[in-house]
Amino acid sequence: MKDSIRGILFSQETAEKVKESFLNLSKMNSFESFIEIMKILNELAIAEDKTVLSSYSIELETFADNDRMKIVHDFVHKNFENKITLHDAASLINMSSVTFNRFIKKRTGKTFVNYLNEIRISYAARWLMEKNLTVFETAFEAGFNNIANFNKVFKSIKKQLLLNLKNFLRG
Repeated sequence: MKDSIRGILFSQETAEKVKESFLNLSKMNSFESFIEIMKILNELAIAEDKTVLSSYSIELETFADNDRMKIVHDFVHKNFENKITLHDAASLINMSSVTFNRFIKKRTGKTFVNYLNEIRISYAARWLMEKNLTVFETAFEAGFNNIANFNKVFKSIKKQLLLNLKNFLRG
């Protein structure tokens, strides 16, 4: 369940295993459907052929007690499609750029640029599946100013070519 917040892609084989159970849910009474849903969730949980779609792994609870990190988190999620500089983000919490980058790295394990790019790619990957946008449109909506940089960052974060992922998800 924890991975589901990041999106999970199951193989065709796993999907076929649970397809019939899903289709039969509407024919069952409340208790039977509850049991069947638990069986489906169990089958999905133990499936070994699944891929987590979003690499974004920072959860709000990770820094719920840290007001400064929450300010940065909220700002980045509200403004990721715009140009955000290290200086802009650092000034939000009254830090120098160097101190801020250390602060982010300590809390996320990433530099600010990597943190921001991971959030942008997370949104872009979701949009590629949910919206009828081209890769070019998705890149610009996610805050990348050129398609080459988007492809490079996407590839480095996802560890695979953008077009292969898109074809796999749709095909």
